[in-house]
This record gives sequence, C-alpha cells and structure tokens, in this order.
Amino acid sequence: MAKHHKLELSETDHQKLVELRDKGKPAYLRERAAALLKINEGLSPHKVARKALLKERDPDTVYTWLRRYKENGIQGLFQKPGRGRKPAYSAKSPEEAETEVYNTIGQSPEHLNPHQTRWTLRTLGNTIPWLCNVSVPGIHQILSRLGISYKRGRLYIRSPDKDYAEKMDRLQQVLEETHHHPQTFVVLYQDEFAFYRNPTIAKDWARTGTKTPLARQSYKHNETCYGIGALNPHTGDVVYQQVSSCTVETLHSFYTEICQRYASVQRIYLIQDNRAIHFHANLLAALLPQKVSFVKPTPPNWTGKLSKKIGNLQKLPIEIIQLPTYAPWTNPIEKLWRWVRQSVLHLHRHCDDWKTLKNKVITFMSQFIGGSQTLLRYVGLLPN
Repeated sequence: MAKHHKLELSETDHQKLVELRDKGKPAYLRERAAALLKINEGLSPHKVARKALLKERDPDTVYTWLRRYKENGIQGLFQKPGRGRKPAYSAKSPEEAETEVYNTIGQSPEHLNPHQTRWTLRTLGNTIPWLCNVSVPGIHQILSRLGISYKRGRLYIRSPDKDYAEKMDRLQQVLEETHHHPQTFVVLYQDEFAFYRNPTIAKDWARTGTKTPLARQSYKHNETCYGIGALNPHTGDVVYQQVSSCTVETLHSFYTEICQRYASVQRIYLIQDNRAIHFHANLLAALLPQKVSFVKPTPPNWTGKLSKKIGNLQKLPIEIIQLPTYAPWTNPIEKLWRWVRQSVLHLHRHCDDWKTLKNKVITFMSQFIGGSQTLLRYVGLLPN
C-alpha cells in the first residue's frame, strides 16, 4: 500500500477516533472514524470501502475521508456547509413547505378548474409558486420527501349537530356516574338493525379466476326482521329482542325486558340515536320525566298528544340520553350489528329457512347475556 494511503496515529488521536466511532454525532461520523481505524490497522482504503464497513462504499469516498483527515484532523470529517441533496422548497424550511402543501390539498381545486375535483401533480405545480418550474416527476419526489402520498379515500360523514359537544359531555357524565354507582344506576347503548331473508354479498374464499362466492337468493318474498338491542358498556351484557316491525309497543316491550334484567337499580340511562319513534309521546309518557332539553326530532304530522290507539303503557325507570345527530360512531352497539352480519348474515345458506336464520341470530346474541369482555374489546370499549 502506498505510503500516502497509510495512516499512522498517535495514542491520543487513536483514542479520539475510537470515541468518535462509538459515540460520534452526527451518525455519519461514526462510519468515517471506523474506516480510518481500519486503515490504521493496515487495510487499504479500497478494501475498507468494499468489505470492512456495514455498507459498501465507493473507494474514492474513503480516499477522500483519509485525505481530509490528514489535512484537517477530525474537523475534516464533518460535512461542509452546502453539501448534500439540495432542498426543493426554495427558501422555505421543510416544515413551512409541508404546511403550505397541506393547506393547498385541503382545499378544492375547483376554483382553478371547475371540472376538476381532485388535485393532480401538474395542478399543484401551477398553484404553489416554488413548484412552478419543477417537472411532474420532480413534484412527486418532493411530495414523497414531505410525507405526502397519493391515497385511496374513504367514506366520511360529519355530524351537523350544533349540540354535539354538549351531548357528548352529558354522555360522559352518565358513563362516569354509572361506573361509580353500579348498584344504583345502569347505562345502556340502545339501537335497532334490520336483516333479510336473502343473504348479503361479501368476500369469501374461492378458486382464483372467474369463480366467485355465491349469495343464493330465495324464490320467496325477501322478508325483513328487526333486532332491538342494548349494550352495557361496563360489563358487555346484551339485551336483545327480534320483532317484525319497530313500533311504540315493541319498543316498550323491549324497555320492559331491560327493566326486568336490571330490576335492582333505581334508574336506567338509555343512550339512543335520534330516530323519531324514540320520542313518541306515548313512549316518553311511559318513562321517567326527561331532563335533557335538546330538541327531539318528530315528524310534522305528530301532534305531541297521547294516542288512544296505543293506550296507557306501564311506567318504567328509564331516562333517555340523546346521541348527536348523524353520528353512528358514537354508539358502540353499531359494531355489534357489524359483527352479527359478518358472522351470520353475509352469504348465509338459509334463504329458504327463514325461521332457522332468525334463530341463528338470536343464538349469536345470547352468547353475550351476562357480559362479555371479548365484546367490549371488539366494539372499542376496552383496549386491545
């Protein structure tokens, strides 16, 4: 090895390089110090570049490290200002550039082109000043460096309820009260769902190619059945009934079953969505005096007077807690409906045996009587 490619170190210099190799910052200094120590041990810079480092390097790179160390010592190993890949954000910092791009893609591009609902790379380049002279592939690279990628969208709904925060605060108060006083108060998430004689279509395993899973339809009328359920968020206990239609009488019957299940408590808080039938005059008259002052949705043809056809209903110790409007994510029992659809109703093979199908749904729900930690975890009320 040529003399100018060797490296002789004093004990002090050797110790400094060892410390730099083990604890040097920035991280690139550790690799450069390791390379110099290998050269000091007798390896050529070429061999160090090809085989002695964690990552193979161009030999000219290691020769440059050696030359700069001989000329300037450890200071020569630091990167000089202005070296490395240049930022493409003009005079902006990466944080400022990222914020500007986020603010842009958060708006609709229709103000630039009325026929365009999504951003393209070229449209972004024409909108953001420091991207105007960058090619389309270059814009793609810049967005990737900023952590912005082209992704598939998802369905989304935002509750328009102006009382959203107040309702959620009231809900949290009830959850805390029932948690601390389980012998006196109970809280339940309540909802209804519908299922049908014919199976719903979903994914299943099948031979690759044109063969697909089949959802066999019945020649009979596609009947509907309604399930009414209530979920205890503290125990996972489920109260469930199946009915042919959801009326004031069937809801009152279900409420009565809830009160029988929790006969020892003084008050049952029922957390519900804003379906109009939940606020029928006859149904509210059969419950405790309601304290919440939020607007109750009612059809225009409802007078608010008791219907003589329904008659007097038994008084029940239930107080309704309203969820925000159009906010299904605030009701965990919605995920229980998803579970029963995935397990029992998708691609089922009982379209010609309506009674068996309904019994299978009842059997599925009965596994949660008395409580279930598995269910609470599935609906998101317990950590995974």
